[in-house]
Amino acid sequence: RDALRGEASLDWGGDLAIGRWEGVAVEGEPPRVVRLDLRDRGLTGSIPRGLRRLRLDEVRLAGNAVTGCVPSAFGDARGDALYLGLPWCLRYDRLDATGEVAEAGGWAILGADGEVLATWEGLRSEAARLRVHQTDAGGTSWASEFGAVAEGDLFEWRKASDCWVRYHVTGPPVRPAAGSGRWEFPVEWMTYAATGEGCTGAVAPATVLRVDEAAPDAIPAIAITSPVRHGAYLFYPAEWDGGEAEPETVHTPPAPDGGASGSSEAATAEPYSFFRTRDIAEARQRISYWRDPVLPAGWAFRSAETDNGREYCAFYNNEMNDAGVDLCVHYKKYRPFSCKAIASGGRVLCEPRTFDGRAALVNYSPQGPAHDRLLGLMVFIFDANTGIEYWVLSADRNMRGSNIEPVIAIARSLLPPAGSAP
Repeated sequence: RDALRGEASLDWGGDLAIGRWEGVAVEGEPPRVVRLDLRDRGLTGSIPRGLRRLRLDEVRLAGNAVTGCVPSAFGDARGDALYLGLPWCLRYDRLDATGEVAEAGGWAILGADGEVLATWEGLRSEAARLRVHQTDAGGTSWASEFGAVAEGDLFEWRKASDCWVRYHVTGPPVRPAAGSGRWEFPVEWMTYAATGEGCTGAVAPATVLRVDEAAPDAIPAIAITSPVRHGAYLFYPAEWDGGEAEPETVHTPPAPDGGASGSSEAATAEPYSFFRTRDIAEARQRISYWRDPVLPAGWAFRSAETDNGREYCAFYNNEMNDAGVDLCVHYKKYRPFSCKAIASGGRVLCEPRTFDGRAALVNYSPQGPAHDRLLGLMVFIFDANTGIEYWVLSADRNMRGSNIEPVIAIARSLLPPAGSAP
């Protein structure tokens, strides 16, 4: 508010529901901000970075003297963002085939061997480094914000609503050498939607791409207009009728001794026979990758089982000694799990999320006419570095319907620190 209003007044008070804020409209279940209509308010500030995280249906800012740049995400919305006379934030219009990225508006994405990736397929699956000039095509310098980028942050490179790739940053940025203006970020792909026309084959040198460097951790189901690959998971829009998108295979599990992946026979060798136990001390001793989850007070271990000592499921009761949660930690050996990301109004929402730099899928029932308050909730988190998936299913009476956050907290408590061994 303070950045946007400048010398004007803007009634966005902390004691008001957001839906009652001046010029702000909230709709849907779960509710989200859908419109920003601040025409002729006398605003003299700049459009703040925080608004770049929103996926708005409509934006109207005419009749003000706002400065700065227009968030690229506003280009997808109805309204007057195109006519404000301001440059777009973080828009790049020149693929530099040399990889030098020495001019404003230049970009290049490099593979592990340093080669410039010049096909859409390469951008989706082979990226190792992102290079951009600190000055975008609109003449805005982003040196100060690039310097704040950290491991785990997200970049989203977008050509259209059905052609985009999201990367997560895997290490600190490399600052430009004196006079070069070129920044470099180590990255890995996390999510992509790339079924749109013109989103296959060679990338034209003059391709205009926008960067949403403040990409939100959740991708709203309503924003999915084509199949989306998110780590080990595949999401379809609710009304998709374009046929099955062929998902890729996932990791071969590491060899049982902890070494590099070997043959399928070595990778699936079983050092232990199946066993089930009600003794948590035995579970901790015999299951190699055991982690105690963080659970509500009064909850207790019920049993655990494994067929090889490396992959396991554990079961916990709540404070009433009823079923609380089931959880499994296992190597994901199969093709990605797929689901339809039902938009607002559906009984079940299948939603892509990102937790601690890892791709995740959550299932819950949003509030609304079709809300199912008895629905058991599920959270899946896939660690691409280890090939391990963490899965939690809630049976507790207080963790059903739309109350997904406690289930997410339990799933996240199973995760080792990002980049560490399981």
